[in-house]
Amino acid sequence: MFVAMARMGRFMAVLLAMVICICFGDATAQNPQNITYRIGFLSPSPDSVIPTNLAIEWNSAFQVAMEVLNSEKRPYTMVATLKSTECDWQLGQQAAETLLRPTVIPLLIGGVGPACSDAAMSAGRVFVEQNYPLVSFAATSESLSNRINFPTIFRTVFSDRYQGAAIAASVLHLKIKRITVLTTQQYYSMNLGSEIVNAIGNATIVNTFLLHRGVNSTIDITELAGVLDKVGKEEFVVMAVQPIQAYEIWKAARDLDRIRWPYWYFGTDGVTAFDPTDNTTDPSLVSALLGEIGVTPHGADINNPACEKFYSYWKAKKYPGYPSERKNRTRSYVAHLIDAVQTYFHVIDNLIKANVTVTKQNVLKSLNGSGPGVLKFEGCSGTVSFDPATGSRSVAAQDPYYDFMSLTPTEWVVKGAIKNGSLVNLDLLKPPGSERLRDPIRMACHAKLRSG
Repeated sequence: MFVAMARMGRFMAVLLAMVICICFGDATAQNPQNITYRIGFLSPSPDSVIPTNLAIEWNSAFQVAMEVLNSEKRPYTMVATLKSTECDWQLGQQAAETLLRPTVIPLLIGGVGPACSDAAMSAGRVFVEQNYPLVSFAATSESLSNRINFPTIFRTVFSDRYQGAAIAASVLHLKIKRITVLTTQQYYSMNLGSEIVNAIGNATIVNTFLLHRGVNSTIDITELAGVLDKVGKEEFVVMAVQPIQAYEIWKAARDLDRIRWPYWYFGTDGVTAFDPTDNTTDPSLVSALLGEIGVTPHGADINNPACEKFYSYWKAKKYPGYPSERKNRTRSYVAHLIDAVQTYFHVIDNLIKANVTVTKQNVLKSLNGSGPGVLKFEGCSGTVSFDPATGSRSVAAQDPYYDFMSLTPTEWVVKGAIKNGSLVNLDLLKPPGSERLRDPIRMACHAKLRSG
């Protein structure tokens, strides 16, 4: 299955590159009377941990943002250069080095991406060395907040310190007494696992396990089996992993009869990027997973007025990745990607208004707060502003906000809100497989969950 998915991913990667090339022919068309600026996009490509459909959705979101913002009456045009990256340290560095070679006119003023923390850290070092700003829309590792190592890196997302706090708030609210945290050999996973453990502290019993790669699999299934064999009833398994790794874990758990109630899995933002309608997904596994829970950053509502112009354009153009009928949410970090693109347009608008030359140095000053104007705007994901001390999304401008989600046959649906470390407005949760239980038991389980 994994080999087939990998082959499909390689095929779709080639197809995706062709689509991007064709589509951006329109996005980069210049009016010779306009001033032209260039940004780079370290675009996500399908690989062993990023599903093809999600990569397509992200690339379409970037294209939509560029076309919509360029269609507005501005005295300049923004063009883009794309370089594909995976969730890989080496490939992230290579893509950044290629992007920053001064061979294309107009010269670059900054970049967007990468999506994954591993690639963002390696690409970020290249951007720092050459003093270019880089705005990531999904790299959440707390390590990227270190301004000594990454002074030119900014993010339209909150760092994983706040995601860890959101998960800890959920654990406390649900009165979970014991959890097992699964991580993998990726910076995103290991760092987020540490943030979760630190946030929970002594509030409950926590076990952590680092999973290694297996043969033809993102996960060592034998190693995982040993971990799941120790998981007790009513113990939650927190998965700080990427979407395809979550899928591998769930498949193994089903084979080991460690899925459905009383076993329950809690996913981080990587897990809730899993698409139950992906054509590579086993429908019978999805059926067994209905009711699994997780968190995702708030801001995916396509009915958000601040985003209406982007989503209506996306739908009208029929670009791939737009949420299908009956869905009202985009998937992981689409809104934050649109806001990363908007960031550069707002910066250039401010520089022109202040009669300051648009260069990479002045763009960087605007982003870190040392240049003209204060960068703060209402974006698709809420109020966008950057903390100069960390480069991450400012918690002073907007409290950290995550959605508490539950899996359905077609998508993840909102069941509650986690605002500034507190889980509120929680709807009734239905544990996976609970329909097989007798009503009094199920009712008691539901009552217990709601008692928090």
